This record gives sequence, C-alpha cells and structure tokens, in this order.
Amino acid sequence: MRLRKSNQGKRFNDALAFDLSDGEQAVSTQQTRDLSDEEFVVDANQPQDDKNKHSNDPQDSSDFESLDGAQSEARRKKNKRSWAPNPAKPLGEVQPYPTDPAQKWTRTYVGPVKRWTRLEFLVDYWYGDVEDRREIFDEFMKLWFNYQLLPPKLPQGSHELEVARNGWMPGSFTQHMEEKYRYWYERYLVIRTISQRSTLIDKAKAFRWFLPRAEGELQVLLGHVSNQKKYLMKQGESILFSDSGLPIEDASNDTSQAGGWLLDVGGIVLAMGWAPIKGQVDQLLAMSVIPHSDQAFYRDLNDAPKPSELKEGAIQIWKFGAENDSEGISRPARASPKLIRTICFYWGRVKRIQWCPVPLTTTHDVALLAALCGDGKLRIIEIKRDPERDNTETFEEMQESMATIKPPKEHTLEINCFSWLNTNRIVVGLSDGSVTLWSISPCQQLQRHPVHSSPIMDIVTGYPSKPFLIATMPMGGVFTLTDLNRPTAEKTYHGNPLVSLQPNVLSWSDQLRGFASIWPTSFPGTSTVSFVHSRVFPLSRHICTVEGQTSCLAFGMCHPCLLVGSSDGSVWALNVMRKVLSHREKTHKLKIFQHEYAAIPPLDAANDNDDQIPRRGGCRILHGFLPQLNSHPLGTRIAKESRVKRARGEKKAANKKGKKLEDEVTFEDPADSDEDYYTMVPAPIVVHESQTRITALAWNPNAEFSWWAAAAMGSGLVRIMDLGIENTQGGSEDHPDEPESAETNLGRSDNGDVEMGDDLDDDVELVE
Repeated sequence: MRLRKSNQGKRFNDALAFDLSDGEQAVSTQQTRDLSDEEFVVDANQPQDDKNKHSNDPQDSSDFESLDGAQSEARRKKNKRSWAPNPAKPLGEVQPYPTDPAQKWTRTYVGPVKRWTRLEFLVDYWYGDVEDRREIFDEFMKLWFNYQLLPPKLPQGSHELEVARNGWMPGSFTQHMEEKYRYWYERYLVIRTISQRSTLIDKAKAFRWFLPRAEGELQVLLGHVSNQKKYLMKQGESILFSDSGLPIEDASNDTSQAGGWLLDVGGIVLAMGWAPIKGQVDQLLAMSVIPHSDQAFYRDLNDAPKPSELKEGAIQIWKFGAENDSEGISRPARASPKLIRTICFYWGRVKRIQWCPVPLTTTHDVALLAALCGDGKLRIIEIKRDPERDNTETFEEMQESMATIKPPKEHTLEINCFSWLNTNRIVVGLSDGSVTLWSISPCQQLQRHPVHSSPIMDIVTGYPSKPFLIATMPMGGVFTLTDLNRPTAEKTYHGNPLVSLQPNVLSWSDQLRGFASIWPTSFPGTSTVSFVHSRVFPLSRHICTVEGQTSCLAFGMCHPCLLVGSSDGSVWALNVMRKVLSHREKTHKLKIFQHEYAAIPPLDAANDNDDQIPRRGGCRILHGFLPQLNSHPLGTRIAKESRVKRARGEKKAANKKGKKLEDEVTFEDPADSDEDYYTMVPAPIVVHESQTRITALAWNPNAEFSWWAAAAMGSGLVRIMDLGIENTQGGSEDHPDEPESAETNLGRSDNGDVEMGDDLDDDVELVE
C-alpha cells in the first residue's frame, strides 16, 4: 500500500493489528503507551527510489494504515465509517473533529457499548463503579423484568420492598440521610438570621385573591365506552374509582376495591409532587394551580393579562387516605381527598415545585418545598405537618420564606428551572444557559458554569446514587451531562440537536441510572421518547413513540416504569428496563386513559336552554385499552418497505423466466394485502383543545405507595391512580402461572446467554 512522503522513511511497530478484539486492542494500546518514542525511528537503509516512484500519486493514504496492514479496496470501502485508531498517536489523545460536511456519521456514538452487547457485559459497562453490581442488578431483574407495563404491588416487610426502597444505595442510607437532615435543621435554627413568617387567613379571602375560582359545573363522561354516564363536578369535589377504573356509585359498598379518585381543582396544574413520607401514613400531594384565564385565547393580545399583574400565587397540599389490606398492601381509602393546607403569597404564579427528597419521619415533621415563583425568585418553604390540623383546611399568607435564591444581577437574566441535590444543595438553570449551585444554609451561590448558549428549559439531578450528575436540556442545542464534582473536565453531550419549548419532559431513573427525555422527530404528528445512560451518555435508545406532542414525563423513584403524557390527552405507561434490555423481543406499551375536552359551544339568541349547557364545558375519559406493540414507526416502515421491494422483485424475476408451475402460489403485494403497512405519506394531524392535554405527571416516591400515580389534565381534573399489578400466584405479569423467566439470571453459560440488542426499531439511529 502506498504511503505518504512523510511516512516513507518511518518504520512502525508491528505489534499493532486492527483485526483484534476489544480486549486485545486495550492490552495492545496500553503496551503502546508504555513504549518510548524511540521505536518510531527513520530507517536509514530505506531505498530512495520509492520516493520518486510515488511522488506523482494524487492520493495520500491515511495515517491509520501500517506497513503490514494492507487491505483490499473493497474492504477499505466497507470500513470507511469506522473509527480506526492511529498507531502513531496514543488513544488518550483527542483526535481532531472531522470537518468534512459529508461525514454525518460523526454525530453518532462510537464506543464499547453496542446494541448487541451481552447483558452481563452491559451491566459492567453501565454500573462499573459498583463492586457487587451483578448481584444488585440480578435482584432488579427478578423484581421488575417480567412486568412489561406497570410495577407490582409489594407487601409490607417483604424483601422485594426493601430492594425497591434502597435501589443501589446501602440499607442504612435512608436512616443516614434522616440523621443528617435532623442535624442540618438543628444547625439552621441556630445560625439563621431571618425566619419564615406567615399569618393565617380565612377561606373567603384565600378564594377571593389567591386560589382559582371555577364557576359552574364541569360535565364529565365516565365509565365503560359502551355505557358511559354523565357526572357533574364542581371545584373541590371528587369521584371514587374502583380498581377496574369504573366510578363507584355507593362509597359505603365494600364489594369493589377502591383504586383512586378523580378530583376537580378548578384550574390548570402546572406542577405537582408527592411528599416523601416514611411509614404507613396518609399521602400528601402538592399542586400549583393557575386559573384558566392565564392561558386563555385572546384575539387582542392587549387584553391578555400581563405577567407583572399576576402577583397572587398559591400552593395547594391535598391529603389522600390510605389503608392496608389483609396482605399488607397499601390501597386507597374510600374517604374523599381533603385540601389540608394552602400557602398563599404575592410573589406571582408558581411555575414549578419540588419537595426535598429526604423523607419525613414521625419524629421530624418538617419538610422543605422549593417553589419557583412568577417574580423570578426561587423560594424554600418550611412545611410543618401537624397531625391535629390535617382534618381541617388551613389557609396562610406567607410574608417571608425560609430562604430566597435570586438570579445574578444581570440584564434580563431569570431562573428557568431547578433540582435538588441533597438537603442543603440545589442546582438552578438560568435563561442565559448557565448552571449555578446554591447552598440553602447559609444561602449563597457556590458555583456557576456556562453549559449552553440558549435558555435551559429543564434540569435534573441523579439523586440519590449520582446526585452531582446534572442533565440539562436547552431551548435549542444539545442534551448535556455535567459532573459538578469536576465541571470543567467531566462534561459530555449527545450530538443530536433538539428544540425544547416544554418543561417537565426530562426525568431520571435511579434503578437504571439513566435519563428519559424527548427526542427530535421528522413528523410533527408524533413524538419520540428516548433513554440515555449516564455512563454512556451519547448513546440513545428508543423508548416509545406516542401520538401528539409529549407534554410531560415521570419516572418511578422505586421502579423503572415510565409515564408519558401527550397533548392529545393520553397517558402511556411502559417498563423501560424491559425495553432497553430486551434482545430481539417485542415489547408493549399501554394507554392508561384518554382524556378529551370540549369547550362551551357559542350560544345564539334563539337558544332558551342556557341552563342545561355546562358553563365550563365537558370532557370524556376513556380507559380499558389493550396493550400496543412498542415499535419505532420509522423502523417498522423501513422493514415493511423492504418486504414490499423483495416481494415485487421476486414477482418480476418469475415473470422474466416465463415459467409458472401448476402449484405455484401467486405473488401478493404486501402494500395491498397488509393492513398495517406504513406508507411514506403521514397520517392526518389532529389539533386538540388546549385543555385536553396532560399537564403534569407524578409517581409516588415512597416505596410503600410507589405504584400510586397522579395525572393532571388541562380541564382542571386530577386523577389519582393505583396502578400496581397484584401478584397473588407468585408469577409475573407476562406468565402468572409459570416460574420466573430464565432471562433474569446474569451468570449463565453460552447456551443461556442473553445477547443485548433491541428490536428492529432500535436499529434505526436517532440522528435523522
């Protein structure tokens, strides 16, 4: 093979060969680093005739080629997309970025983890920092892998419940964090200079100035699709649901098991979160609710309310009763939900709220709630729970918060998002693309790092196993991961740029140690959700594709199940562990329910039945959907188009031969016979009412209630659901009568290994 002029007088080390395995290459690379530069010397006996022989060669060979690595032209063309290492340079040196615009493949991931990597090696790559990673992950597989769609219900005192609660952390982690929380709070009480101040107000004042008021009734159609009934709901009212999703007419009847509630809060829920509480107690859900007038349609923008005028804000805390059955499983009580506490203030509408992840205990009833207010400041609020006042509504007006985090004093700089790292650390995303780390006590800024060039729309930490790993999603740019322990050195991103205008579309799974986020798609009628692992961040894996645009995401804190809310009012659920670990196996997704809102029709002068028309419009909720195949539409379309071309080619070849046997089967075009055939023509795009969308989703973070979830709709309804799968026969969701699947074992022989890859849909690179 011809060499460059600069390489004609060099003699290279023959120990490097590029047909070795990954392990052999790693050993060879380490040996090469240990060698001195004296091995690469100029050979004085090199004949000089070859210099003129190749002087007129118009093409220079690559520096990646050695003297003994001659390849054929066909093989070189086949491997032109591979990253071949340079033997003259150590692999630790950063190679220059290719500037050829035709090399679009440079935006893909190139590394040790492939889609076909075996499970045991994939666990080593993903969780290599944990010594007993295979034993821990084997427990995860036994607990969750056989459940395709929803998490199982775990009884009290079981080993499975402890596995779900601890995850990757040791068993003493929760108690250790509680002790640190108690010590930190006692220290805060001693050194604080400004204490939180609030005064109690009456209910009439709270609803007049702070809380949204929904006048009239909302007509809701509930029940089976073939026999739906009309219900009229007012603000503050609720409907009890059975575990099958049907309304319970008589709450005193014990024949059906309670499975959740449908609550009318009378406004749009922007954010909500379950309070971390330890023990078998009633659950608390905090919600930020704004009036529908804030996001109403105005033909004249001058008539729309100005953000500076919306100074009244409030946070509602609802209590949901719980009870244990004979098997020790927590279930929703038949008692109606209660609004036990309302925090009112003049700091503007609350855009986002998030509880401190350290749970409450019976001896320490003080929780911390962070709220991003309309005035651009992030405030930390003490929530002191008093069991004596839980049965009464309490309204208080806040004058001073526990701590206030302000954006830097720069022009038009605002706080867009935030996330907790631990009890005393909180990270903030700013509108200029920078990330700041704050201490709560004392309240001061510790770090600030430029990460993006556009406003940060969402930020998530890897608490509890990786609290200082920060994932940030900008308004326009690349999805980035930053380690705050070494922010200037440990930073990576995914090369696929995206545009994000919607918050709450980024979530962290501590069991999988990865992030779920929205992903760019070429068709606006659907949206894609992908999974990226924290240790192999540039590599993305397809999770699911839903109709409409993804409006919110929520990963379970104690299980790897994901909830996806869409603009068409649908809520989807699936087990992400089974999706990202399955090898050539079909996985499914489930539509939990479908919500649809219809606005009030315009009234004409001839209509005399004004009283019969609901003043707030109507909505319909459908449930009972069958699981759907969870495949990538692009991969499915490509596979079926290939089958069409192959069938037409066979038919054309048979026609050319001119011979047809008597028993020959006639060729059929799959495009005509297959009802599921995907064409390149996209389906019609449906534009729904803005109040149809799902505005917020939240899994319960407490292990005893981890299968409880909350979904907020744009119409003002909030549905609390008990989504756990009962495992009464000791089996699984897929095979309830069969023993545990053999795929959950990480240490098997060659005939039982699970080769890790994905379905055909995952073979499609998400870089288009």
